[in-house]
Amino acid sequence: MTRRDLLKGLTVIAAGSALPLPLQATPSMKQATQTDISRKTRVIICGGGFGGLTTARYLKASNPALEVLLIEQNRTFVSCPYSNVWLGGVDNVTLEDLSFDYLSASIRYGYEIIHEVITDIDKDAQTVTTDNQTYHYDYLVLSPGIDYDYSKLFPNAATARAVYTHFPPAMKPGSEHLRLKKSVENFKEGIFVITVPSGTYRCPPAPYERACMIAYYFKTHGIKGKVLLLDPREKPATKAKGFLESFNTLYKEYIEYIPTAEIKDIDVAKKILQIETFNHKTLSYTPRSISFAYANIIPPMKPAKLIDIAGLECNESGWVKLKAPGFQTVTHDKIYVLGDAGGHPFPKSGHMANSCGHVVAKELAARTLGKRFDIAAHLPGNICYSMVNGSPKEGIWVSHSISFSKKEGLKATSESMVQRNKQTGNAIASWYHGIMSDML
Repeated sequence: MTRRDLLKGLTVIAAGSALPLPLQATPSMKQATQTDISRKTRVIICGGGFGGLTTARYLKASNPALEVLLIEQNRTFVSCPYSNVWLGGVDNVTLEDLSFDYLSASIRYGYEIIHEVITDIDKDAQTVTTDNQTYHYDYLVLSPGIDYDYSKLFPNAATARAVYTHFPPAMKPGSEHLRLKKSVENFKEGIFVITVPSGTYRCPPAPYERACMIAYYFKTHGIKGKVLLLDPREKPATKAKGFLESFNTLYKEYIEYIPTAEIKDIDVAKKILQIETFNHKTLSYTPRSISFAYANIIPPMKPAKLIDIAGLECNESGWVKLKAPGFQTVTHDKIYVLGDAGGHPFPKSGHMANSCGHVVAKELAARTLGKRFDIAAHLPGNICYSMVNGSPKEGIWVSHSISFSKKEGLKATSESMVQRNKQTGNAIASWYHGIMSDML
């Protein structure tokens, strides 16, 4: 998938007219009807984020005879993408712009939404048990997202709990973002720390965009604060040139970027962070003690607990093993995993989860109809925008096209625009509202 294809797809999404991919019938299907085959088939989707919502809508559209149940414990959908723009106070974006109800989407698209907490998954019996009852499934789709792995930063569990309580990551939707928003708005002066997690994590540009948006808020509201951005890498994980240029020109007085920084300890009560930075010239570590007024501590990440509950095999990096190029797990061929929990070499982003949801819906619909679907010919794609300035609105972007070969497996190829410009800044709102319309 090329960037041109992605942008064409965004135009379709923004118009609210994304159509199911065509399904090819096999000879054995000539004597059967859709209702004959799938009238009793139930698909349960666990997780109502970008991947789960997209799968539910388009699975039901591709095979209306399916019984589609979406289980999501939260009663309100709150978007993480676009939340940094809200944090920065850009263009009067409100919490209402990020928040949606699940019921309207389920009524509109004909699937059932169940707000319950999943407590068990039995692969042999093909059941999902919640805090209310047990549901049987014919096929199971898991799109549960991520959990935080504080153990890699703070082995002491009490310290980890205290860090989460006082300085939540805000990389999951909901109350964490409200806490961060209030902390930005109530900030008076001093150091505002943001940490970038090591390893693979949700939305690689998010901490860097967040630094820009909080610095923008400080700058436009006359706050005597500085964002200290601590990164374990030598440079930003994505769009490095664009972010560094924005740090050094737009926010020279408001952002200090510290690469090769590793957290060693924290005193939550005194608000003191101990770090080490690595000097590649001297091959030595330099300790540093940082006193801060507030911190947004983002720890390493792992698949959500639901993956452990399901007993699915994961790769050496901790993410779910899948049968490339598709999304069936290696553990069980009737269980699919997509979104951030999956182990494919894709960026863990909202757009990628949405794109994978389209693919899973078409592949699974074909399977329930006894039809053939060439998933290698319908691979997902990704485009990710980041706002770096609020007035004028300026942004940068990166896109990823996915290819597959038996020799190399799945491969993501990136293309980017790292020179901030108004065109990208204005495109961010269109992209966001388009993808919300596609899901909800």
